[in-house]
Amino acid sequence: MDEGARLRALIEDQADRQPLVTLGEARAVVALWQVLAAGGGAEAELADDLAGRLARRLPAEG
Repeated sequence: MDEGARLRALIEDQADRQPLVTLGEARAVVALWQVLAAGGGAEAELADDLAGRLARRLPAEG
């Protein structure tokens, strides 16, 4: 299994969610994934998908 397929399998695992990060950490992760997505490459689409999934769950910045 290649790295992209392995990461996709981890993402698709719908186990119980756990509160593991602060709101600021989650926003930083979204920003980092967006940078990775903008850079192209094999994992760009996956990074874009992850950034969108997490960003939709975050409260709006005020």
